[in-house]
Amino acid sequence: MVFLIGSVALGFVIAAWRLARRLGIAERELREVRLLGRELQELRDEGGRALAVTRAHLAAVAAGEPPERNAILGGIAYRDVQPAEALALYDGSPALVVVDVRTREEYASGHIPRARLIPLDELEHRLGELPPRDAPILVHCAAGGRSVAACETLGRHGYTRLLNLVGGFHAWCGPREQDGAPGSSDRPDATGRAAVAFGGGPVSEAAVVAAIRECFDPEVPVNVYDLGLIYGIDIAPGAIAVRMTLTSEGCPSARSIPEEVRQRIVALGQPNVTVEVVWDPPWHPARISPEGKQKLGLA
Repeated sequence: MVFLIGSVALGFVIAAWRLARRLGIAERELREVRLLGRELQELRDEGGRALAVTRAHLAAVAAGEPPERNAILGGIAYRDVQPAEALALYDGSPALVVVDVRTREEYASGHIPRARLIPLDELEHRLGELPPRDAPILVHCAAGGRSVAACETLGRHGYTRLLNLVGGFHAWCGPREQDGAPGSSDRPDATGRAAVAFGGGPVSEAAVVAAIRECFDPEVPVNVYDLGLIYGIDIAPGAIAVRMTLTSEGCPSARSIPEEVRQRIVALGQPNVTVEVVWDPPWHPARISPEGKQKLGLA
């Protein structure tokens, strides 16, 4: 009797083991099928986005505005527009939506009238605030770096009529608003190059300026000296002091740029270097040197 009961129990154990093994195999196969289904859906979505971009390119060709060759070959969902063209579109196309992807602090210091503020790091979570995917959208940031990333993000989500403002808000030549006051376009009195006071010492004025010219804002292809961010340089035998500003108080590189300026000058052999960041007078594109304006397409 005991042997019979043991045999039956062993049979149940073996059957349960086999059933569990088969269930495990079935679960793995089901997961693989689901994974394959997701991959197929992603491929369908990507194909749909690529088709939408191709249609937009064909529509642009039909309208006599063919996109650049690299945009067609790369399936790029946006095109770059120069400040003058952007202003013409802004004035002549009431349906144009302007999206500002800077920070709230940058927006508060000055922005394009009727622009919608959606910071870059919030963009994917606020797509519901944007118009239909085939609506014309002008995207801009401070100088053009973040807006490219924003256009790429929007392109992945199916937006097909994206315009990237070259040079960003710094290059914008149209109306501006600041602190709720429309049409603000006041410019600081101080323009042009930095004021340099040379009081002697082993480091020359030319060497300091050359060192500063090696520093760049990550978003702007112009060094900080020619960008007009350096207000004053005091060179003495035992110390060098730099007075500078930034493009806005909300600049993402507010700490790294002044520190890089200091380190570049220290590398000349003068360890006693101070860099003071000031906000008065505020920076304005009018301070950009002729060389810088030419590089930004503002000349």
